[in-house]
Parts: sequence; structure tokens; C-alpha cells
Amino acid sequence: MGKRLAAVGAAAAIGIGGLTVAAVNPLSVAGAQDKPTAEAPGSGSAGAKGKGKVDRNGPLDRALDGLVADGTLTTEQATKVTDALTAEVAEGRQARKDRRAETLAVVADAVGSTPDEVRAALKDGTSIAAQAEANGVERQVVADALTKSMSARIDEAVKAGTITGDKGAKAKKKLPKAVDRTLDADGSGRGRKGLRGGN
Repeated sequence: MGKRLAAVGAAAAIGIGGLTVAAVNPLSVAGAQDKPTAEAPGSGSAGAKGKGKVDRNGPLDRALDGLVADGTLTTEQATKVTDALTAEVAEGRQARKDRRAETLAVVADAVGSTPDEVRAALKDGTSIAAQAEANGVERQVVADALTKSMSARIDEAVKAGTITGDKGAKAKKKLPKAVDRTLDADGSGRGRKGLRGGN
């Protein structure tokens, strides 16, 4: 979608278009089921350009061009590398999208709302905490739901061997602060700290 999100932590996993995410986001560790994030190859064609040249634009593309030029790779092999990386990036984006939908559902269930309503309210500048209060739901109820969901995601990543147990433990230590920031973040982007992410 190319738009930034506004809610931190779990809201980074929710994916509200038009807002900005900022936080130490343990989900990027917990969600290590993602393939490594990488820039997609340049938008040039994957066909030959001149003798043995492939039309590409980025650093990887230039490196592949060099390997084609010195005979290390054929144009066909370089194109296969580009295609494989493109598929890898697309898979990672879909995985992040799926996690955002999952987390949005957790928040909506805890708040007593629907995913669409939570997303719309965040986009309008109403924090998750404010949405919970408006629905007569205690902040801690939503915090517990988010913590449980994120913690389970970390455990899954450790079990799958995507991250080490040590990294998983460190990610869990960050959960309370990330959850608090998530609950209080609104669509304004004010008071952002930590890492910035996007959707």
C-alpha cells in the first residue's frame, strides 16, 4: 500500500493506511516467519540489453550485471536470481499483511468492535485505548490480549527456529512497553519514538 501507519507496536501489525508506525516493534522479531526484508529488484526488464547485459537498476541489479559481464553468470541465471528475489519479497509482504490482519482481529475482539471499525477509528485519530474506554472495556483487558498474541507469535518463531530463544526472550521483555505505546498511539503521529515501519 505504500502508506505509513500511525499506531506503534501491534498497530504496526494492524496496518492502517495513511498513518505512521513508530516503536520498538517486537513483532518484527516475533513475526520472524517473514522472509528477510529486501528491496525488490529494479523495474527494468529482465531481458537482455545488448550483449549479455540485463536491464536493471539497483545495487543487486548492478552486481548481477557485473557477474553477467565477467561471465560468472549467464543472462538467464541473473534473471532467475531477480525473479526469485521478487517472489521472496512478495511472500514477505503477504506474511506481514496476514499478521496485521491477525493482530487487528485480536484488538477488535478485545475492544468489542470489528477490525474495520478499529482501523477506521485509528485512521481518524482515535487510539486503541480510547476505543476500549468508549466501549467500556478496561485498558488492561486489551493489553493482555495483545501481549498474549504477540508472545505466542514469538514462541512460534522460536519453535520454528526462525529466531533463537535468546532473541525471543529479549523480544518478550520489550512487549510491555510496545503494548503501552500501541494502546496510546493515535493517527496524529505525535510523540513517536523508536523504529519507524510501514505498510
